[in-house]
Parts: sequence; C-alpha cells; structure tokens
Amino acid sequence: MRQSGAARPAGRPPGALSPPVLYLIVCGAGPAHDVPAFLRLARSAGWAVCVAATPQGMDLLDLDQVAPLTDHPVRADYTPVSPPWPHADAILVAPATLNTVNKLAAGIADSFALALLMECLGLDLPIFVAPNVNPALARHPRFRASLDELAAWGVHVLYERTAPPPVWMTPWAEIIERLSASGLPGLGVGSSADARNPTHVRGTPRKSRGGSSGAVPPPP
Repeated sequence: MRQSGAARPAGRPPGALSPPVLYLIVCGAGPAHDVPAFLRLARSAGWAVCVAATPQGMDLLDLDQVAPLTDHPVRADYTPVSPPWPHADAILVAPATLNTVNKLAAGIADSFALALLMECLGLDLPIFVAPNVNPALARHPRFRASLDELAAWGVHVLYERTAPPPVWMTPWAEIIERLSASGLPGLGVGSSADARNPTHVRGTPRKSRGGSSGAVPPPP
C-alpha cells in the first residue's frame, strides 16, 4: 500500500481560497508512530497535510490510521499518484533523524524525501526541521554543524535539546504553533515533487544564497 511519487512546482496564484498546505516528511524515528495525532492537530489548526516518508519512516507509519487523515496518497518514491498533491505552503521534516539532518546539510539526495528537500532548499518554500536525536548522538560535531548550517540557510530548526526520553523532539502541538505563528506571507515557488504531477508552492522567501528563484516547470 506504499503509494508515492513527487512533483515539480511553479508559482501558485495569489488569493487562492483553499487552506494552507503542509508537506510532512516523516523519518524513521519513534515519533513517526504519532503522526496520526499530529495530522488531527494540523487539521484542527486549519492545515491540509500531504505525507511523504523516507524508506525507514515508511516502515514506522501506520498507513491505516494516516490515510483517513489526509486527502492525498502517502508518497515514498517517484511513482505517480492520483490525485496529485496540491500546491504547498510549507514543508515540515518531523521526526528528522541524525542521518536526514546531516544528509540535508551535505546535499545528499538518495531518497525521494531528501530529493524533495534538496530542491526546496534552493527555492523559496519555508522549511521546518524538528530533529529527534538522542543526547549522545546529538553531541556529534557533524550534527551540531548541520543544524547551524541549515539555520544559516533560512531553515526553521525546531530542536528541543531538553525534551525527555524516549522522545527527543519538539512536541507536535508546539510545532503546529510555530507553523501557524510563522504567517507564511507572500507568494513563492516550490520544489519538484513528482516529475509527472506538477506541484506549486507558496511561502516566505528565505535568505538568498545567490542565484535566482522562480517557477520551475514540470519535467517531462
């Protein structure tokens, strides 16, 4: 039942009356079991959520619980899905593992989820990353450097160093508050989710790192 795929975005027309859309990227850590609870919170806060996962995250997702809480197929690879994902306003990586944080900072796109994130980094889609990394692993210099690099690039790093075990992640309710408080004003561009299903994204432009940003046409 692993439905997946991705999409390449362009600008979404301003003034759309649909609710804001969040892309949720789930990695292989304990809080993945609580994604259904997060989806309920997000719905109550007015978000429409599309769920994607890394291969390890997919193993932890309860698709029978997740499916009724999103109107779009869960994605884990580039297989086309129907209906295609809608325009996105923001992307959230939660729980974000040590591997995903370091790969994102290093530019390693070896999965659908990471490839989606890599392209979003080069565009104007607001990205929120909520790591779930135990204290011993979190002391690794590369992890701490990765968080600093991501923050310097304009990524919203939601890292709760004092969260009690067995979950070392900012609470889902606080994540929703941070997303809602961000406002996400303006019209931006997005990332290439599905080569066959165009996706558009809107969001707050992040700090420029050189180069230009603009609508990205869908690949063939």
